[in-house]
Amino acid sequence: MPHVTSHDGLELAYERTGSGAPLFLIHANGFCKELWRPVVRLLPGFDAVALDQRGHGSSSVGTAPFDWWDLGRDVLSLVAALGPAAPRVGVGHSSGGAAMAMSEILHPGTWDRLVLIEPITFPESLGRDGARHMVEAALRRREAFATREEARAAFYGRGPFAHWTDEMLELYVEHGFRDGTDGRRHLACAPETEAEYYRVSDAHGTWERLGEIRCPVTIVVGNGSDTHPDDFAISLTAQFGTGELVSVSRSTHFVPMEQPEEIARVIGTTRH
Repeated sequence: MPHVTSHDGLELAYERTGSGAPLFLIHANGFCKELWRPVVRLLPGFDAVALDQRGHGSSSVGTAPFDWWDLGRDVLSLVAALGPAAPRVGVGHSSGGAAMAMSEILHPGTWDRLVLIEPITFPESLGRDGARHMVEAALRRREAFATREEARAAFYGRGPFAHWTDEMLELYVEHGFRDGTDGRRHLACAPETEAEYYRVSDAHGTWERLGEIRCPVTIVVGNGSDTHPDDFAISLTAQFGTGELVSVSRSTHFVPMEQPEEIARVIGTTRH
């Protein structure tokens, strides 16, 4: 599996599929790069690169306390390693959406267009209670299962996974876990790692800098989202000079896992 090295020496795993216009994709906190496969499959004509964020999948973890701006720097390391081809489209979901926004703030002109799916960037006061809740939820997460079948049964049709496609769940069960020395399947992103990202998610200050982003931005939200309700989604989109808002029906915060066809359609309109 190919890797790039981050600015601070971590090994970051990625996978690359197809050929054509450059498309970079970053997953949400707690997940992995392989969850982009059903979306990428619907996008012929793109050179698609999906990254495992630090602490996730097959990438190195690093040490706490975490700095969300390092997620943006990791995106830039990936872009630099794979060359200057353009036009580039950057896609990020949740924490991955914040990482994409940060990368453009840190290095203006990196992206010709951004698609930010429920990005985790809020005014500090608004994000505080949500961050606390997500820390607690992450630390309660079960870390290991005896088999893939046990993991699948624990998630299927439940909680955040209730509306995922069957393929998305299979990809998570297969690639979001690692075989442990104890013979069990362990989360590739440990609960403590996921929780640490949430702990500092309300303090990275990206919201105040979103206006620095000059490339066209598409904000995508689920119409049943508990993190990006309509009023907030409109306010978020307004932070960008060239922002547009897309609300996806029959979906929650986990839009890519629930409606991959719609995400592919939105991305496909960003070529021009």
